[in-house]
Amino acid sequence: MNHEPRIMIAVDQGELQQLRAEVRELTRILSGVKLTPLPQWQPLAEYAARLGKSQKTIRNWVREGKLETKREGSVLMIKAA
Repeated sequence: MNHEPRIMIAVDQGELQQLRAEVRELTRILSGVKLTPLPQWQPLAEYAARLGKSQKTIRNWVREGKLETKREGSVLMIKAA
């Protein structure tokens, strides 16, 4: 059983109602969200865009051995971290 003391605070009723409305709206919005995990491998261009880096920077990191890569045909794929 939890024996921690409860802390009571005074809150304006209008502000509390506004917060409750915001929570209901956020709950409604989030109930429709579906999270899709990133693919394990991404084309170099997508990987660079996701990180906000240039493709040249990503190629430098590949050359330096910082990233795991593979080829799918002519497309350089980067293992997503």
